[in-house]
Amino acid sequence: MAKFIDWKGNWFNSNFELFIEGEQKGAITFSTWKSDAEATLENESYFFKSVGFWQPKTNIIDQKTNKVVGVITYGNWKFEAIINMESGGLYQWRPTSFWKSQSLLSNDNNTNMMYSAGKRMCSITADTDNRSLIVAGLFIKQITIDERRQLFDKSLIAS
Repeated sequence: MAKFIDWKGNWFNSNFELFIEGEQKGAITFSTWKSDAEATLENESYFFKSVGFWQPKTNIIDQKTNKVVGVITYGNWKFEAIINMESGGLYQWRPTSFWKSQSLLSNDNNTNMMYSAGKRMCSITADTDNRSLIVAGLFIKQITIDERRQLFDKSLIAS
């Protein structure tokens, strides 16, 4: 059964509000440095803790049990990512459009989550109820956009 979630970002920071059928059911709040975040969705809470510099990864921690439920590893320049869930699932995140307005999180078992961002409407279509995966895909989308923005800003300063 497909799950439809709308999300809205804040213009002044990288935080998101998540809505199901028009009612706020979750949020993602990024830390000041934007590499860590706290996420809630339908009474489940996760903390995304990024570690490492040369080979960065992000641990997905269930806040109720304080256990790592998954690990996100990033490809070169964070153009794609792999989520390895402790339960055994392996998922690939990748942008499906040049400007990253759309991205896909999927695995070999036809589990798919599509993230679409527009000027006014942003949505997630997921064929799973796995809330940690749903918020992980949105976390990756934001982290990779921020990384590109920082690289672009550095290139402007250098020129």
